[in-house]
Amino acid sequence: IQQFDSLKIQIEDRSPESLHIWFEGEVHENVKARSVALPDAQACVINLSGLRSINSLGVREWSQFLHTLSKKSNIVLEECSVVFIDQANIVPQILMGARVSSFFAPYFCPQCNTELNCKLSVANHRKKLSERRAPQIIHSCGAELQFDALEESYFFQIEKIIG
Repeated sequence: IQQFDSLKIQIEDRSPESLHIWFEGEVHENVKARSVALPDAQACVINLSGLRSINSLGVREWSQFLHTLSKKSNIVLEECSVVFIDQANIVPQILMGARVSSFFAPYFCPQCNTELNCKLSVANHRKKLSERRAPQIIHSCGAELQFDALEESYFFQIEKIIG
């Protein structure tokens, strides 16, 4: 585990071929992610479900980290937080050629009056996502969830996100 001001990076070396990394917290100017020592691996899965914020200087740090990592690994981003997807729509270069396997999207349950971030699998929802439409999701209460953002904005860079 490597700790920065407001970010924790957990690294698990699963095999010589595979590395798994979790980001939890905030990526900003005090995060020097490019200085993170990573073992060599052919594949790297980065989980971004715990990413709570990323500012413009954090985008720069993140991009440098991903650029360095992409020289030696194929990168898959999983469980990308809503914050990360919002940034990817503004600055699509933060994907740096990484493949996204899943991400969270904001929904609202009209029956429970609850806001939810639902995980969308690119493999399972590719058709709907390629149409820049939010997939239908049924909440545990049985109600159909309503997408809680503007589809044209949230899925603006979807081609780059889903590959």
